[in-house]
Amino acid sequence: MKKLLLAVLMVVVLLASSCAAITSGTQSTVKSVILNGTQDAYVVTDASTTDDPEGLRDQNFGTQEFVKVWYAWKIIKTEQAVSVGLFKFDLKPLEGKQIKSASLQLMCSGANLNAPARLVDVSLVDGTWDESTVTFNNRPAWGNNVLATTVVYGPGVWYNWDVSAAVASKVKDSEVSFVTGLRTMEEGKQEQVLFVAHQVAGLGPRLLVTYVEPPFTLPIWVWIIAIVVVALIAVIIALAVARRGKNTV
Repeated sequence: MKKLLLAVLMVVVLLASSCAAITSGTQSTVKSVILNGTQDAYVVTDASTTDDPEGLRDQNFGTQEFVKVWYAWKIIKTEQAVSVGLFKFDLKPLEGKQIKSASLQLMCSGANLNAPARLVDVSLVDGTWDESTVTFNNRPAWGNNVLATTVVYGPGVWYNWDVSAAVASKVKDSEVSFVTGLRTMEEGKQEQVLFVAHQVAGLGPRLLVTYVEPPFTLPIWVWIIAIVVVALIAVIIALAVARRGKNTV
């Protein structure tokens, strides 16, 4: 009987050792995914006036195949027209993932610039919005802190902004939005950059995200239950063998 119990104990020890080896042998893996933009739009205002005589601030620009980042500074009298672009992404596929890096990527379809290149800033949007209804007057909130800046020099190019920290902070909210705008505006001039909207398949806004896939590990209680079950089965078998041995004597 002692030999049988010793054998049971050895089985339990071997099982526990195997579980530990399996757990320690698993490793995290680094993966990447492309998340396509779900919504985009641009909003326009005349910064020179408070009464908005042309009604720019109530106009919605969320159905075009482009997002216009633009300004016209005192081209017509004192008018200071400005537009900024909005881009939204669904982060549900990243739930539970550890974000290593994230890059906002926009395809430029047009660029009318007064200089060889211009800086385009990206900031994090804090409020909610919908591309079918967003206007300058009901626009979401965003801060003055610029997340990233990229030099734009012409069309037909994918431009990238590092938005890793912003994406990592917004995974818990299941979505993230960004606003883009030209860094400088010169009096008596106008410039614009057009980015392809999500309506154009394959060329719309996207996030390239690299993340850590945690190793697959079973909860400790699963291992405990498995060891206990195996031990009980071993004890039952041992007792049955012992009884059969007595009965045959």
